Amino acid sequence: MIVRWLLLLLPLWLLAGCASFQEVPSTAAPLQPQVQDQPFDVAGRLAVNLDGKGHVAGFDWQHTVDDDQLAIKTPVGNTVASLHRDRYGVTLLADGQQQFASDVETLTERQLGWPLPLANLVWWVRGHPAPQFPYTTTPEGHLQQQGWLIRIHRDAANLAQPRRVELEREGLTIRLVLSDWRQFVPLQSDTVVPAP
Repeated sequence: MIVRWLLLLLPLWLLAGCASFQEVPSTAAPLQPQVQDQPFDVAGRLAVNLDGKGHVAGFDWQHTVDDDQLAIKTPVGNTVASLHRDRYGVTLLADGQQQFASDVETLTERQLGWPLPLANLVWWVRGHPAPQFPYTTTPEGHLQQQGWLIRIHRDAANLAQPRRVELEREGLTIRLVLSDWRQFVPLQSDTVVPAP
């Protein structure tokens, strides 16, 4: 009997948890000329839609200045692929096979059919343009860089950390919901401006 009540209340509890976050769109914070990269550790969900075909997964991402470790997980939390980037290149381990390339975009395009712009995503998930490339902002305050349109949404209760990042380019949409920031060191120019 108790189990039945718990099963009935679980969806309501999950909905209440989702409703407790109020997101606000924000503009990308401009970088100062000498901004330094900082480590972070974040987990969340990833949704990819390429020409109408969608995929959903969880992820754990540890970033340092010198490398990235990204684990892709099933909805129940099992790791199905791991990606490691360092100064020598990128290694993808999936289905018991190891693949190597000089950069993440080349490797993910070859293996998954779509590019994951990890080098720039390192900056975009923190609400900033990548410092090595020119960028513009749309009238709505969204970032445009390297052919990508980037929409950044923050939790109204915590404007320092982006809550959701959406990337669009040529029939490809990538959405990251950043639900568990375990380590976040603000960049020196982390000033948040709500989008108009």
